[in-house]
Amino acid sequence: MSVRRIGNLGMYIDTRRRSAVDAAKTVVRIADESNVALQIKPEQAPAVGLKSAASNGFPAGADLIVSLGGDGTLLRAAHLAVPLGIPVVGIDFGRMGFLTALTRSDYAKMLGELITNGVETEPRTVLQATLENGKCLLAINDVHIDRIEHGHTLTFGITLGGEHVADIPADGIVVSSPTGSTAYFLSAGGPILAPGLDAFGIAPICPHTLFSRPLVVSAQETIRIGVPRDASGPAHLYADGRLEADLQPGSSIEIARAPQAAHFVRLDDRHFFRMLERKLHWGTSIKRSVRNEDGSVARPTR
Repeated sequence: MSVRRIGNLGMYIDTRRRSAVDAAKTVVRIADESNVALQIKPEQAPAVGLKSAASNGFPAGADLIVSLGGDGTLLRAAHLAVPLGIPVVGIDFGRMGFLTALTRSDYAKMLGELITNGVETEPRTVLQATLENGKCLLAINDVHIDRIEHGHTLTFGITLGGEHVADIPADGIVVSSPTGSTAYFLSAGGPILAPGLDAFGIAPICPHTLFSRPLVVSAQETIRIGVPRDASGPAHLYADGRLEADLQPGSSIEIARAPQAAHFVRLDDRHFFRMLERKLHWGTSIKRSVRNEDGSVARPTR
């Protein structure tokens, strides 16, 4: 695996979080001490008093983007990074912090080492959703279609590689990358997919049938999801939790692997499985005590 040297550092901040803004000032100091160029989105620069680093072309030219915030902040940074092939690393100042690799307690030391030694990255499969009008959307985590009118299920048509495979009455459908399998896809009953898999997950949301189970397919497949013509209204289309479009009755959307991958900084081969244990308590009995992030014991309620 090749090592990427850092000469230009991009910084993406959740400016609503005071702790993230304070940490950004430490990142500025680390970059300065390491003689590394620094750039930041113009609208975020005033929060850290760094107008000189504001870049209208952000993040073009960056060798690494550091996000300071939660998983949502990292996803927004990754949406900017993916088309340019720039790796990203997140410092956790959110609630879950599943995608972020650095903690608020060790980020200064770890970031300094990354700048000094360079970064190793791992590619992650990215979804590309194509609407009938030709508009393309990228999703690091997932694409999902949801009904608008509550109380009415929609029967979604699912086609794989040009072959119609199912009609599923449900509140919605979520298609996930391996990276997103621990997010909404997991809540919808889907399985956890290891990050390196070249696969997609498909799961119905609240299906109105006993036999609609999540499905894992090759990332080589093209998935088409259709909204029924007799639907009483359109369905909402979301990419990484952001409302992007309304799908009218009789319309459809294609989902396939994007030509670009997301590149996340690789710190530890076992990081993903440790995060499953720490954040989602994977493999931990509800009868056993679980450690909180601060080391205190969280005992299961009865």
